[in-house]
Amino acid sequence: MYLANTAALRFNKTSPFSKTKESNKGKFTLSRLVSATSWTTLATVVNLLLTMAQLAVLVRIITPSVFGQFAVVNMVIEVFVAFALGGISNFLVYKKNADQPTSNAIYFLALGIGGIFTLVLFLLTPFLATALGYESIVQELRLATVLLVISSLASQYQAVGMKNFHHQRVAQVDIIAKILSFIFAISFSHLDLLCLVGAIVIYQLVRLVGFMIVLGKEVNLSTKVNTSIYREAFNYGIFDFGSQALNIVRRQLDVIILAVTLPSSELGVYHVIKQLASRPAQALQPIIGKVALPAFAEVKEDQTRFARVYKDFFILQLFVLAIIYIPVIITSDLVTELFFGPDFVQHSWVLSILAVFWFVRVASSNLVGPLVQATGYTKRNFLWNVILILPNTLVIYASSQYGVVSLVLAMTVFQLILFPIVNYYFILFITKVSFSFSLRNMVIVVLSLAAPLSILKYSILPLIPEIFLVKEVVVALLTFAVAAMLLVFFKELKSSLIRVKGF
Repeated sequence: MYLANTAALRFNKTSPFSKTKESNKGKFTLSRLVSATSWTTLATVVNLLLTMAQLAVLVRIITPSVFGQFAVVNMVIEVFVAFALGGISNFLVYKKNADQPTSNAIYFLALGIGGIFTLVLFLLTPFLATALGYESIVQELRLATVLLVISSLASQYQAVGMKNFHHQRVAQVDIIAKILSFIFAISFSHLDLLCLVGAIVIYQLVRLVGFMIVLGKEVNLSTKVNTSIYREAFNYGIFDFGSQALNIVRRQLDVIILAVTLPSSELGVYHVIKQLASRPAQALQPIIGKVALPAFAEVKEDQTRFARVYKDFFILQLFVLAIIYIPVIITSDLVTELFFGPDFVQHSWVLSILAVFWFVRVASSNLVGPLVQATGYTKRNFLWNVILILPNTLVIYASSQYGVVSLVLAMTVFQLILFPIVNYYFILFITKVSFSFSLRNMVIVVLSLAAPLSILKYSILPLIPEIFLVKEVVVALLTFAVAAMLLVFFKELKSSLIRVKGF
């Protein structure tokens, strides 16, 4: 496992996963990494499937205007949750060997910050709703403010679970919370906006209670605190907090601007399609955050191992992203009709372009967060987000004047331009891995999937009769066949998978 004690697990110069004479401890730690990845992946897949199923059901019941209102609520909550977390949610992982008084101090700090921002948002709710032109969402937005303190506390329990590699417990709690949230949403769809907001509140509340039950002994909370740690926590957290807050603002800029320029019904359509395009990418973040962060933190002192571990995570993440997104990009009309019905097929081009955007964004920069958090370069990440906020705003605002298609096209082109810059500013600087590595592997994986899927769509699918799910099954079978061939013949992918699994 990446989080093994360095003295207990020796690696040779060519592989961070090589076996040594101390193989018993090595196998144990490697097995913990595999277990952590497996459980985190399981929770991610369950969460994604239930979210997509919930969206597919509710979009046929709830009007687009309600989804537009929910887009605004979700945007406000995301921004304020970043403030409530205060950038210290990963501080315990960063410290690695924090004693109990230090853990207590961070817990109470998170509670205080979460409580303050809950009160602030509760008081500001009427003014924010009025400023955005959505006065009708005040009550639901006030209900959602409880998410701030809940998220602050849950993040600390989750950090302890990650640090001690109790990913199984964390994943099990997450699955139970998502199932209960799904049941609520489907059962109370007649509540419209309250149904959507309530489902999120239930999910986060059940997670917190579950973490308290299964990780309570690990946290072992007491009133003995190490107040001297607050300075270091603030120094670490202020830039991580700023980076996360600015990154979320950047991610929600389209909703912020469209909330002002579009009617709620059109915003709702855009929000629904964006959810479909972004959910797979966002679902990968728990895997990256819960597994890559502690892995990077462990190997960061050895540059060779650090670079190798980064490459392994990049290739495996790229492979998973391609399996999900390339079929969506090529056959967006089938995907749109399957999830949302024939009325949404006219918006399939928006889904294709947004899928390209999220594929490039996650593949190019999703590992940046764990890298800077593990190495302490949070200030560098903060400055990056400060620099980007203005050009990103200008691109979104200018392109939104010409419609949604122009907006998503401009966002995608901008993200493609950022790809090599992100690599130079973060990846090359921290890991010494060049842009050519990222680009070469991305081209190989994308073309391997896009070429046969394009031939299938334009040459074979038109000949297949319109029978429910037949075309979708054909696309899925071809995708998995190509993926299997990549696993066998793509040496870089195969080697990365073997190293991570510890074979």
